[in-house]
Amino acid sequence: MSTNGPQWAGAWTSALSRIEPQLAQVPAPVVPRSARVSKLDAELLDAELTDMLREPVTRAMSLLRPGLADRYRLEIDTAISALLFCLSAGSARRATYGQGLQNLRYAGSGRGFVGRIYLFGALSIGGRYAWARMVEAMSLRGWADAPRRSARGLVWRLAQRVERLVKVLAVLNFVAFLGLGQYKTLAERVLGLRLVYARPQLAHSVSFEFLNRQLVWHAFTEFVMFALPLVNPSRARAWLVRNARALLRLPAVKVDPEVAALPEDACAVCFVDAKADAPEPQDAPSAAVNAYVTNCGHRYCYVCIRTRMMAEADECACLRCGAKVERIRQYVER
Repeated sequence: MSTNGPQWAGAWTSALSRIEPQLAQVPAPVVPRSARVSKLDAELLDAELTDMLREPVTRAMSLLRPGLADRYRLEIDTAISALLFCLSAGSARRATYGQGLQNLRYAGSGRGFVGRIYLFGALSIGGRYAWARMVEAMSLRGWADAPRRSARGLVWRLAQRVERLVKVLAVLNFVAFLGLGQYKTLAERVLGLRLVYARPQLAHSVSFEFLNRQLVWHAFTEFVMFALPLVNPSRARAWLVRNARALLRLPAVKVDPEVAALPEDACAVCFVDAKADAPEPQDAPSAAVNAYVTNCGHRYCYVCIRTRMMAEADECACLRCGAKVERIRQYVER
Protein backbone atom coordinates (compact mmCIF):
# COMPACT_ATOMS: atom_id res chain seq x y z
CA MET A 1 0.00 0.00 0.00
CA SER A 2 2.79 2.38 0.82
CA THR A 3 4.43 1.77 -2.59
CA ASN A 4 1.18 2.18 -4.54
CA GLY A 5 0.27 5.48 -2.89
CA PRO A 6 2.81 7.64 -4.69
CA GLN A 7 2.02 5.88 -8.01
CA TRP A 8 -1.69 6.69 -7.75
CA ALA A 9 -0.87 10.24 -6.71
CA GLY A 10 1.37 10.66 -9.75
CA ALA A 11 -1.30 9.25 -12.08
CA TRP A 12 -3.92 11.60 -10.65
CA THR A 13 -1.64 14.61 -11.02
CA SER A 14 -0.83 13.66 -14.61
CA ALA A 15 -4.51 13.15 -15.52
CA LEU A 16 -5.55 16.39 -13.85
CA SER A 17 -2.98 18.35 -15.80
CA ARG A 18 -4.51 17.01 -19.04
CA ILE A 19 -8.14 17.53 -17.97
CA GLU A 20 -7.90 21.08 -16.62
CA PRO A 21 -7.40 22.78 -20.04
CA GLN A 22 -10.44 20.93 -21.38
CA LEU A 23 -12.57 21.92 -18.38
CA ALA A 24 -11.64 25.55 -18.90
CA GLN A 25 -13.09 25.40 -22.42
CA VAL A 26 -16.45 24.06 -21.25
CA PRO A 27 -18.92 26.97 -21.20
CA ALA A 28 -20.78 27.75 -18.02
CA PRO A 29 -24.28 26.29 -17.86
CA VAL A 30 -26.63 28.77 -19.50
CA VAL A 31 -30.01 29.36 -18.02
CA PRO A 32 -32.60 27.39 -20.05
CA ARG A 33 -35.40 29.01 -21.96
CA SER A 34 -37.87 28.30 -19.17
CA ALA A 35 -35.90 30.63 -16.87
CA ARG A 36 -36.68 33.75 -18.91
CA VAL A 37 -39.43 34.37 -16.36
CA SER A 38 -36.80 34.50 -13.63
CA LYS A 39 -34.83 37.12 -15.54
CA LEU A 40 -37.88 39.36 -15.91
CA ASP A 41 -38.85 38.83 -12.27
CA ALA A 42 -35.32 39.77 -11.20
CA GLU A 43 -35.65 43.09 -13.04
CA LEU A 44 -38.99 43.75 -11.33
CA LEU A 45 -37.49 42.96 -7.92
CA ASP A 46 -34.65 45.41 -8.52
CA ALA A 47 -37.15 48.09 -9.55
CA GLU A 48 -39.22 47.49 -6.41
CA LEU A 49 -36.11 47.76 -4.24
CA THR A 50 -35.25 51.07 -5.88
CA ASP A 51 -38.77 52.36 -5.20
CA MET A 52 -38.53 51.33 -1.55
CA LEU A 53 -35.27 53.20 -1.07
CA ARG A 54 -36.48 56.25 -2.99
CA GLU A 55 -39.38 56.93 -0.62
CA PRO A 56 -37.37 57.83 2.52
CA VAL A 57 -34.91 59.86 0.44
CA THR A 58 -37.65 61.93 -1.17
CA ARG A 59 -39.37 62.40 2.18
CA ALA A 60 -36.16 63.69 3.74
CA MET A 61 -35.50 66.04 0.80
CA SER A 62 -39.04 67.40 0.96
CA LEU A 63 -38.32 68.54 4.52
CA LEU A 64 -35.34 70.56 3.28
CA ARG A 65 -37.19 72.33 0.48
CA PRO A 66 -40.59 71.65 -1.08
CA GLY A 67 -40.29 70.40 -4.65
CA LEU A 68 -36.60 69.53 -4.31
CA ALA A 69 -37.22 65.78 -4.63
CA ASP A 70 -39.34 66.21 -7.76
CA ARG A 71 -36.72 68.41 -9.37
CA TYR A 72 -33.93 65.88 -8.83
CA ARG A 73 -36.02 62.72 -9.21
CA LEU A 74 -33.85 61.36 -12.02
CA GLU A 75 -30.64 61.98 -10.08
CA ILE A 76 -32.05 60.22 -7.01
CA ASP A 77 -33.05 57.16 -9.01
CA THR A 78 -29.69 57.06 -10.77
CA ALA A 79 -27.74 57.33 -7.52
CA ILE A 80 -29.78 54.60 -5.83
CA SER A 81 -29.51 52.27 -8.83
CA ALA A 82 -25.74 52.85 -9.10
CA LEU A 83 -25.23 52.20 -5.39
CA LEU A 84 -27.25 48.98 -5.50
CA PHE A 85 -25.41 47.82 -8.62
CA CYS A 86 -21.98 48.42 -7.07
CA LEU A 87 -22.93 46.63 -3.85
CA SER A 88 -24.43 43.64 -5.65
CA ALA A 89 -23.27 42.98 -9.22
CA GLY A 90 -20.03 44.86 -8.64
CA SER A 91 -19.12 42.57 -5.75
CA ALA A 92 -17.94 38.96 -5.84
CA ARG A 93 -21.51 37.65 -6.20
CA ARG A 94 -21.77 39.07 -9.76
CA ALA A 95 -25.53 39.45 -9.52
CA THR A 96 -28.00 42.13 -8.53
CA TYR A 97 -30.16 41.57 -5.50
CA GLY A 98 -33.13 40.60 -7.65
CA GLN A 99 -31.03 38.15 -9.65
CA GLY A 100 -29.68 36.66 -6.44
CA LEU A 101 -33.20 35.98 -5.22
CA GLN A 102 -33.89 34.22 -8.52
CA ASN A 103 -30.70 32.08 -8.23
CA LEU A 104 -29.01 33.86 -11.15
CA ARG A 105 -25.62 35.46 -11.70
CA TYR A 106 -23.66 36.96 -14.55
CA ALA A 107 -21.13 34.83 -16.40
CA GLY A 108 -18.88 35.57 -19.36
CA SER A 109 -15.97 34.17 -21.28
CA GLY A 110 -12.69 35.81 -22.10
CA ARG A 111 -10.68 38.45 -20.33
CA GLY A 112 -11.99 41.58 -18.67
CA PHE A 113 -15.14 39.97 -17.31
CA VAL A 114 -15.22 42.22 -14.22
CA GLY A 115 -14.59 45.28 -16.35
CA ARG A 116 -17.47 44.34 -18.64
CA ILE A 117 -19.79 44.12 -15.65
CA TYR A 118 -18.88 47.64 -14.56
CA LEU A 119 -19.20 48.84 -18.16
CA PHE A 120 -22.66 47.27 -18.29
CA GLY A 121 -23.65 49.20 -15.15
CA ALA A 122 -22.27 52.42 -16.61
CA LEU A 123 -24.21 51.95 -19.86
CA SER A 124 -27.50 50.80 -18.34
CA ILE A 125 -27.57 53.33 -15.48
CA GLY A 126 -25.26 56.21 -16.32
CA GLY A 127 -25.95 56.09 -20.05
CA ARG A 128 -29.71 56.26 -19.53
CA TYR A 129 -29.30 59.24 -17.19
CA ALA A 130 -26.92 61.11 -19.51
CA TRP A 131 -29.14 60.58 -22.54
CA ALA A 132 -32.28 61.74 -20.72
CA ARG A 133 -30.61 64.90 -19.45
CA MET A 134 -29.07 65.61 -22.84
CA VAL A 135 -32.40 65.35 -24.67
CA GLU A 136 -34.08 67.46 -21.98
CA ALA A 137 -31.42 70.16 -22.26
CA MET A 138 -31.67 70.29 -26.06
CA SER A 139 -35.46 70.45 -25.88
CA LEU A 140 -35.45 73.29 -23.36
CA ARG A 141 -33.03 75.28 -25.53
CA GLY A 142 -35.29 74.96 -28.54
CA TRP A 143 -33.09 72.72 -30.65
CA ALA A 144 -36.18 70.97 -31.98
CA ASP A 145 -37.32 74.23 -33.61
CA ALA A 146 -33.91 75.13 -35.01
CA PRO A 147 -33.44 75.36 -38.82
CA ARG A 148 -32.93 71.97 -40.45
CA ARG A 149 -29.52 72.81 -41.88
CA SER A 150 -28.15 74.44 -38.74
CA ALA A 151 -25.84 72.58 -36.40
CA ARG A 152 -28.47 72.41 -33.68
CA GLY A 153 -31.12 71.11 -36.05
CA LEU A 154 -28.77 68.43 -37.40
CA VAL A 155 -27.76 67.30 -33.90
CA TRP A 156 -31.41 67.18 -32.79
CA ARG A 157 -32.49 65.06 -35.77
CA LEU A 158 -29.48 62.79 -35.30
CA ALA A 159 -30.38 62.27 -31.64
CA GLN A 160 -33.97 61.44 -32.58
CA ARG A 161 -32.84 58.91 -35.17
CA VAL A 162 -30.40 57.29 -32.76
CA GLU A 163 -33.14 57.03 -30.14
CA ARG A 164 -35.56 55.43 -32.62
CA LEU A 165 -32.86 53.02 -33.80
CA VAL A 166 -32.06 51.94 -30.24
CA LYS A 167 -35.75 51.38 -29.52
CA VAL A 168 -36.14 49.23 -32.64
CA LEU A 169 -33.06 47.18 -31.75
CA ALA A 170 -34.34 46.80 -28.18
CA VAL A 171 -37.65 45.43 -29.47
CA LEU A 172 -35.86 42.98 -31.79
CA ASN A 173 -33.57 41.92 -28.96
CA PHE A 174 -36.55 41.35 -26.67
CA VAL A 175 -38.23 39.21 -29.32
CA ALA A 176 -35.04 37.17 -29.59
CA PHE A 177 -34.95 36.92 -25.81
CA LEU A 178 -38.48 35.55 -25.73
CA GLY A 179 -37.49 32.91 -28.24
CA LEU A 180 -34.02 31.96 -26.99
CA GLY A 181 -33.98 33.23 -23.41
CA GLN A 182 -30.38 34.48 -23.62
CA TYR A 183 -29.75 38.24 -23.52
CA LYS A 184 -32.49 40.36 -22.03
CA THR A 185 -31.03 43.76 -22.95
CA LEU A 186 -28.89 45.13 -25.77
CA ALA A 187 -26.07 45.96 -23.38
CA GLU A 188 -25.90 42.36 -22.18
CA ARG A 189 -25.75 41.10 -25.78
CA VAL A 190 -23.06 43.57 -26.83
CA LEU A 191 -20.89 42.87 -23.79
CA GLY A 192 -21.50 39.12 -23.86
CA LEU A 193 -22.88 38.89 -20.32
CA ARG A 194 -24.99 35.79 -19.83
CA LEU A 195 -27.15 34.87 -16.86
CA VAL A 196 -26.49 31.40 -15.48
CA TYR A 197 -27.59 29.52 -12.43
CA ALA A 198 -25.67 30.57 -9.33
CA ARG A 199 -26.31 27.11 -7.83
CA PRO A 200 -27.10 24.70 -10.69
CA GLN A 201 -27.73 21.86 -8.27
CA LEU A 202 -30.83 23.58 -6.93
CA ALA A 203 -34.03 22.72 -8.74
CA HIS A 204 -35.70 25.82 -10.08
CA SER A 205 -39.46 26.10 -10.23
CA VAL A 206 -41.64 29.07 -11.07
CA SER A 207 -44.07 29.86 -8.28
CA PHE A 208 -47.43 31.22 -9.36
CA GLU A 209 -48.59 32.09 -5.84
CA PHE A 210 -47.75 35.77 -6.19
CA LEU A 211 -49.30 35.88 -9.67
CA ASN A 212 -52.49 34.30 -8.38
CA ARG A 213 -52.74 36.86 -5.58
CA GLN A 214 -52.22 39.67 -8.07
CA LEU A 215 -54.91 38.30 -10.38
CA VAL A 216 -57.40 37.91 -7.54
CA TRP A 217 -56.69 41.41 -6.22
CA HIS A 218 -56.93 42.88 -9.71
CA ALA A 219 -60.27 41.16 -10.31
CA PHE A 220 -61.56 42.35 -6.94
CA THR A 221 -60.56 45.96 -7.57
CA GLU A 222 -62.13 45.87 -11.03
CA PHE A 223 -65.37 44.58 -9.51
CA VAL A 224 -65.33 47.29 -6.84
CA MET A 225 -64.70 50.00 -9.43
CA PHE A 226 -67.58 48.63 -11.49
CA ALA A 227 -70.02 48.28 -8.59
CA LEU A 228 -69.17 51.47 -6.70
CA PRO A 229 -71.01 53.85 -9.07
CA LEU A 230 -74.09 51.65 -8.74
CA VAL A 231 -74.17 52.09 -4.96
CA ASN A 232 -75.93 55.13 -3.51
CA PRO A 233 -73.99 56.05 -0.34
CA SER A 234 -76.69 58.31 1.06
CA ARG A 235 -79.40 55.74 0.50
CA ALA A 236 -77.27 52.96 1.96
CA ARG A 237 -76.49 55.06 5.03
CA ALA A 238 -80.16 55.92 5.54
CA TRP A 239 -81.13 52.27 5.16
CA LEU A 240 -78.54 51.17 7.71
CA VAL A 241 -79.58 53.87 10.20
CA ARG A 242 -83.27 53.06 9.81
CA ASN A 243 -82.79 49.31 10.29
CA ALA A 244 -80.37 49.75 13.18
CA ARG A 245 -82.83 51.99 14.99
CA ALA A 246 -85.62 49.52 14.23
CA LEU A 247 -83.63 46.71 15.90
CA LEU A 248 -83.19 48.93 18.94
CA ARG A 249 -86.93 49.75 18.88
CA LEU A 250 -86.25 53.42 18.35
CA PRO A 251 -87.99 55.84 15.98
CA ALA A 252 -86.84 55.53 12.37
CA VAL A 253 -85.06 58.89 12.49
CA LYS A 254 -83.77 60.87 15.44
CA VAL A 255 -85.48 64.23 15.39
CA ASP A 256 -83.50 67.20 16.62
CA PRO A 257 -85.71 69.22 19.03
CA GLU A 258 -84.23 72.43 17.64
CA VAL A 259 -85.27 71.40 14.13
CA ALA A 260 -88.71 70.33 15.28
CA ALA A 261 -89.24 73.76 16.88
CA LEU A 262 -88.51 75.69 13.66
CA PRO A 263 -91.23 77.95 12.26
CA GLU A 264 -93.58 76.27 9.83
CA ASP A 265 -92.35 78.26 6.83
CA ALA A 266 -88.63 77.49 7.48
CA CYS A 267 -86.71 74.80 5.55
CA ALA A 268 -85.22 72.25 7.92
CA VAL A 269 -82.62 71.13 5.37
CA CYS A 270 -81.28 74.68 4.98
CA PHE A 271 -81.16 75.06 8.75
CA VAL A 272 -79.25 71.77 9.28
CA ASP A 273 -76.74 72.57 6.53
CA ALA A 274 -76.14 76.07 7.89
CA LYS A 275 -75.71 74.68 11.40
CA ALA A 276 -73.16 72.16 10.17
CA ASP A 277 -71.13 74.85 8.41
CA ALA A 278 -71.29 77.30 11.34
CA PRO A 279 -72.01 75.72 14.76
CA GLU A 280 -72.45 79.15 16.31
CA PRO A 281 -76.02 80.35 16.92
CA GLN A 282 -77.63 81.47 13.67
CA ASP A 283 -80.08 84.21 12.91
CA ALA A 284 -83.73 83.44 12.44
CA PRO A 285 -84.10 80.81 9.68
CA SER A 286 -85.32 82.12 6.38
CA ALA A 287 -88.50 80.92 4.73
CA ALA A 288 -88.41 78.06 2.22
CA VAL A 289 -87.73 79.11 -1.35
CA ASN A 290 -90.29 77.72 -3.81
CA ALA A 291 -91.84 75.81 -0.92
CA TYR A 292 -93.09 72.26 -1.32
CA VAL A 293 -95.05 70.27 1.24
CA THR A 294 -94.33 66.64 2.10
CA ASN A 295 -96.96 64.01 2.75
CA CYS A 296 -96.48 64.66 6.50
CA GLY A 297 -97.35 68.35 6.06
CA HIS A 298 -93.94 70.07 6.49
CA ARG A 299 -92.48 72.63 4.14
CA TYR A 300 -89.10 72.51 2.42
CA CYS A 301 -87.33 74.29 -0.39
CA TYR A 302 -88.03 72.41 -3.59
CA VAL A 303 -84.32 72.01 -4.40
CA CYS A 304 -83.53 70.80 -0.86
CA ILE A 305 -86.26 68.18 -0.56
CA ARG A 306 -85.94 66.98 -4.18
CA THR A 307 -82.18 66.55 -3.83
CA ARG A 308 -82.66 64.64 -0.60
CA MET A 309 -85.30 62.38 -2.15
CA MET A 310 -83.10 61.65 -5.15
CA ALA A 311 -80.16 60.79 -2.90
CA GLU A 312 -82.00 58.64 -0.34
CA ALA A 313 -84.89 57.44 -2.57
CA ASP A 314 -87.43 55.49 -0.51
CA GLU A 315 -85.33 55.93 2.65
CA CYS A 316 -85.84 59.70 2.77
CA ALA A 317 -87.28 60.84 6.12
CA CYS A 318 -88.65 64.16 7.29
CA LEU A 319 -86.24 66.05 9.52
CA ARG A 320 -89.06 67.54 11.57
CA CYS A 321 -91.09 64.47 12.49
CA GLY A 322 -89.11 61.46 11.18
CA ALA A 323 -91.93 60.28 8.90
CA LYS A 324 -91.08 58.67 5.59
CA VAL A 325 -91.24 61.14 2.70
CA GLU A 326 -93.15 59.45 -0.11
CA ARG A 327 -94.42 62.37 -2.15
CA ILE A 328 -94.33 66.17 -2.26
CA ARG A 329 -96.58 68.85 -3.71
CA GLN A 330 -96.17 72.54 -4.27
CA TYR A 331 -97.26 74.67 -1.36
CA VAL A 332 -100.12 77.02 -2.13
CA GLU A 333 -100.76 79.72 0.46
CA ARG A 334 -104.42 80.08 1.34
